Amino acid sequence: MPKKRFGVSVEASLYLKLDEIAKKLNVNRSDVVEEAVKNYVRDLGHFVEKHYCCGMIIVEDPDNTEIEKILTANKRIVLNYSHYHINNKCVYTIIVQGDSMDLAMLYSSISRVKSANRRYIPLHTK
Repeated sequence: MPKKRFGVSVEASLYLKLDEIAKKLNVNRSDVVEEAVKNYVRDLGHFVEKHYCCGMIIVEDPDNTEIEKILTANKRIVLNYSHYHINNKCVYTIIVQGDSMDLAMLYSSISRVKSANRRYIPLHTK
């Protein structure tokens, strides 16, 4: 498939990390960025089109108070979750199932917690 070029601006520290990864993997930066974008679109693309889906959200947060409130408010789509303490941080593995729009709202709520590092992984394909 033909490739398209476009300009992307990122923070200098992110650029340096990207450059380091590309060098260690012996690939060019474009390959690393393409792989990252491919994963992002595949994972979060589930929130774009309305459908019934399931997945896992992994959250790392030094303070679990806000995440616990969000999970409680969304218990109809949260099937189960585990909570671990690793290196002074709370780590959650959250299994979710339901309408993709509801899952998107849950993910958006978690995204608004500034200290939370999160990732959605679909557990099926559309």
